Amino acid sequence: MLCLGILWNSVIDYKNDVLQDIEKYATIIKCISLDLKEDYEQFVRDIYNQDDIAKWKVDKKIETMFKSTNSRKVLALIMDIETNTSYYHKLKKRMVYTNLEQMKIDIREKYSKYIPYYFFDNVFHVTDDEKEFQLDYKVLQKYNIGKYKIVDEDEKRNSKVKIKKYDIK
Repeated sequence: MLCLGILWNSVIDYKNDVLQDIEKYATIIKCISLDLKEDYEQFVRDIYNQDDIAKWKVDKKIETMFKSTNSRKVLALIMDIETNTSYYHKLKKRMVYTNLEQMKIDIREKYSKYIPYYFFDNVFHVTDDEKEFQLDYKVLQKYNIGKYKIVDEDEKRNSKVKIKKYDIK
């Protein structure tokens, strides 16, 4: 299954290590570096707008991400992850994919220790299903333009990853 992940600014200094850890669970199809500058806060709000998350939690995520670093860079990832098994998640009150959920838990747990103002999910955001992927991908398209996009080692990394053809709407 395709999913979209975002390494938030709070962990961007560790991106190479995080990417290696992600690759234990998923195939990275594409990396997109964005420097969102003054639009960082709106990008975060746009990403979480479709989720059923209380406004105060989004506010707290943004506050702690701003406290963690002056950087407003994020790394968006298109990933392919195995979704053969699932289980009922009591907090989400729905079925979740085992491998995807474990990846999120492991990445957040490991890198939260490096973040001075850690708050839940201010390290790594990942879509849970096809619907969320499509919604987040539309947000990414809105910001994936010359004003924000950085062509650097992350773009070069794309040439090292096996690119597959997907029908992304």
